[in-house]
Amino acid sequence: MGRHEHRRLRAGVAVVATAVVVAGAAAPATATPGGRPGVDPRIAELVALMTVPEKFGMLGGVPGSGGAAGSVPGVPRLGVPGLDMADGPSGVRADRPATALPAPVALGATFDPASASAYGGVLGQEADALDMEVLLAPMMNLVRTPYAGRNFETLSEDPLLSAQLAAPQVSAVQDNGVIATAKHYAANNQEAGRRGIDVRVTEKALRETELAAFEAVVDAGISAVMCAYNKVDGVQACDSAELLTGVLREEWGFDGLVMTDWVATHGPGSLEAGLDVEMPRATAAFTDLARDVDGNGVVDTGDLTPAVAAALDRAVTGVLTAMDEVGLLDEADVTPERATEANAEVAHRIAVDGAVLLANDGVLPLADDDLADVALIGPTAQVPLIGGGGSARVTPDDGAVDSTVDVLGGRGAGVSWATGEELDGVVVPGDRLDTGASIDGTYTAPVTQTVTVTAPTAGAYTFSVQTTGPGARLDVEGAPGTGAEASTVSRFGAAGGSLIATADGRTNDSHTVELAAGEQVTLTLSCDTPVADGSAACSPSVEQPLQLRLAWTTPELRAERLAEAARAAADARVAVVFAYNEGTEGEDRSSLSLPGYQDELVAAVAQANPDTVVVLNTGDPVLMPWLDDVRAVLQTWYSGQEGAEATVDLLTGAANPGGKLPVTFPAAEDATPVGDPANYPGLSTDDDPDPEVQTYTEGSDVGYRWYEATGTEPLFAFGHGLSYTSFEYSRLRTRTSGDGVQVSVSVRNTGAVTGSEVPQVYLGAGTAAGVPALQLAGFSRVILAPGEEQRVTVEVDERQLSIWDADRDRWVRAVGTRPVLVGSASDDVRLSGSVRVR
Repeated sequence: MGRHEHRRLRAGVAVVATAVVVAGAAAPATATPGGRPGVDPRIAELVALMTVPEKFGMLGGVPGSGGAAGSVPGVPRLGVPGLDMADGPSGVRADRPATALPAPVALGATFDPASASAYGGVLGQEADALDMEVLLAPMMNLVRTPYAGRNFETLSEDPLLSAQLAAPQVSAVQDNGVIATAKHYAANNQEAGRRGIDVRVTEKALRETELAAFEAVVDAGISAVMCAYNKVDGVQACDSAELLTGVLREEWGFDGLVMTDWVATHGPGSLEAGLDVEMPRATAAFTDLARDVDGNGVVDTGDLTPAVAAALDRAVTGVLTAMDEVGLLDEADVTPERATEANAEVAHRIAVDGAVLLANDGVLPLADDDLADVALIGPTAQVPLIGGGGSARVTPDDGAVDSTVDVLGGRGAGVSWATGEELDGVVVPGDRLDTGASIDGTYTAPVTQTVTVTAPTAGAYTFSVQTTGPGARLDVEGAPGTGAEASTVSRFGAAGGSLIATADGRTNDSHTVELAAGEQVTLTLSCDTPVADGSAACSPSVEQPLQLRLAWTTPELRAERLAEAARAAADARVAVVFAYNEGTEGEDRSSLSLPGYQDELVAAVAQANPDTVVVLNTGDPVLMPWLDDVRAVLQTWYSGQEGAEATVDLLTGAANPGGKLPVTFPAAEDATPVGDPANYPGLSTDDDPDPEVQTYTEGSDVGYRWYEATGTEPLFAFGHGLSYTSFEYSRLRTRTSGDGVQVSVSVRNTGAVTGSEVPQVYLGAGTAAGVPALQLAGFSRVILAPGEEQRVTVEVDERQLSIWDADRDRWVRAVGTRPVLVGSASDDVRLSGSVRVR
């Protein structure tokens, strides 16, 4: 069913009895008063029937229902419904449960457009079932820096891969009658300073990298675009006429609505620049354009300048067009039920297909003897980390999430578990506090408590404030060299608070400080300060009391947990360590290392048991100083609610890993494309700690392209991914096909089990000028039984053979002879040829 054919069924939507909204025979498209060509006449008529206040009313967000992130009002007298908007990169975020899908980066690792379509189908079906008309997804920004907190929310570091997965995802969302939203347009690749940083990037680099996926989803018919917080070359993205009008509408032909990211409105001029909807209305600037010249509270078209009146009509037309494209202006009366079981099956399949086997010397899949006595180690083996933090956080159905410990044990394996990395700690005893009493109680009013803690011995102390609700804050002062530290457990489960709950289900916000024996540190626990997004931190009351406690992990407790893990590993035939990081909106990583003491944990377990496997629950690359000491590494990302089942399938051989890395894993902190501070996090021109100006010094060489151009060796290359079987490539053939090149290769499964492989086609630079040293030009995922051979054909289209010519303001062919490289990864070329581009 195409997006224009879908007719949304929704209870309680009144439709005015007039030809302008009742579907009928197609009429010739006309220009609206806003000058938008090719618009359905009924939309033009609706715009003409609206009053100026009604028009402005549709261009600003208000609180939504059902847990919506926000809503756009409708016009009831004309039968125009409102739009409730749900966060949703990894599942629909509402006040009711939804299927928690694997993180989008796991979808990227499938290298499979069919999986992307299934993923989008779940998002669209559940948004529809949860009464959400707009899904604030997918995220189109490239993984530019490995430190970015939201890397898990997006698809890859490669423009082509992101484009080819985003387009079918969007089509599937909108086939369910839900408006999809491409975000964040554009160059929003980090959280550090995201609300105001000025991104300096050449037009060539922007076109050849960041804009590719946005253009692809516009071609796929996406109905909404969200502009970003940051500036692009000195202009706020939400105020940029060049981006919003010149590129998006005039060049690409986008006809839907453009909304701001939340609180990203900068002034009334953004309406004329091309912005349609400002979210939320609390920060609205558009209504300043409507002058009440008579002082009677009535605003009409005569009070607007011609330019503002035209822009107002254009914006309302965009909102109505977006609604019409998914059927929201058609008569409706039914809301579907969530397809819970079918959607869970999709979540499971993508968790399996997106898992990447990074290293394996033959220990995986685990043999029956190994499964008889296996030690699972690490917090996320017992408390699954199903997703990252921020607006991508999803609440699954009760009972939908199992732990790997329980799933593996339930399949008959002999399982022991040790946490290894202590996250809960224990209540700080009263005799270590200046108040003489522990903090572990119930509060029915806002609370602030300041205490001084005395360290009994020297070492690293982790202090944790643990609560039953969001918003509590922990401030740490007085530790040598730390100055003052503060963090807030936000309503998103982000910004310092752990995404992993305590054993009794509490939020957990922690700080670690080094203390000498007898040294004191001052802690302030508060539940009366706002969180980063401006909402109330927490409001305990008699009706909703707050449980609050102060815990710590002492050096002795940490050492004890490490020793327990080593003993469990030594007593088992094989040890599997689950390691994690916590990607989140609002905060970049400070290091590429695993957080806490996990590197020490992996090293200790590997020393205790040479048959050690590491499972990574991370949203992006991590360093692995222990890599040579373990026998296998399996990257499962944030694998969603079905992650435990999928992980056990992969460990036991019930499934064969076939994912490929959509991002490069660096070998060291100083060996990334963003090693220059001007490049990341950017430079500040005053005493403000947030970066103010960031320059894309790498140009178009994002991700693996930079590694190839500079000769830098990664830890694991883009496209890398092993299997429990093996594949042979043969008979490479290239030929010109239309405006592109057709690349064919035979792939045969030479192993003993069925497996999937992703033949990847890369172009080298050769004699062409202005092109990357290495560029993904196409790919195809195939499933082969043992001994099976398949002829795979990849179409390299005109765009992949072209570069952006800023002087001529268009794409031009990069003329020359270019190497054609085909293989299993960007660093695993099996066959090579060449193509002459004229």
